[in-house]
Amino acid sequence: MASKFLLLLGPSGTGKSTVIRELRKLDGRFVYISPYITRKLREGEADKIPLSEARMDEMDSRGEFLVINDLYGIRYATPLTPIIEAFDSGSFPLLDWPISRMDVMTQAFPDRLFVIYLIPPSEEVLRIRLGQDERDPTGSRLRAALQELADFQNGAYDHLFDLSVIAHDNQVSQIAQSIYSPYLKAIRG
Repeated sequence: MASKFLLLLGPSGTGKSTVIRELRKLDGRFVYISPYITRKLREGEADKIPLSEARMDEMDSRGEFLVINDLYGIRYATPLTPIIEAFDSGSFPLLDWPISRMDVMTQAFPDRLFVIYLIPPSEEVLRIRLGQDERDPTGSRLRAALQELADFQNGAYDHLFDLSVIAHDNQVSQIAQSIYSPYLKAIRG
């Protein structure tokens, strides 16, 4: 049984990180591919690896990253080695990913992806979620999220994902299960 790279797509505020934590609790074979980032960790955040711009550039020059994404003024680098190690060990690599960079993943891992698009239950819930912390002081994340959702609703991304799931509040275990079952079915063929 060959595993697939489980990618969670969706705008900021849809709960991707929460669903990732729940999937990892559900099955220990899920391995979160911790991105390197050029900012300090937020309080309680432990799933990313902070480093300087210079160190990221140095590692990139050695070919250690699949890609570096620039999102909201922060660079996120996806390391190659943990992905390869996860596949080699039969684990399930898992990552939240920007929909705008799906070309990178489809080129790097053809036929090895299982892609989920997470949708907030409503625009109002999204506004509330994004307003709960200081990550969106200018409203740029909300504007980008609303545009992405409009594109999603117009079918612009239909060819990019295997399943869409509504991320209702207080239903994280049900959401994780609704992803987990189809994922297992996909890897079993």
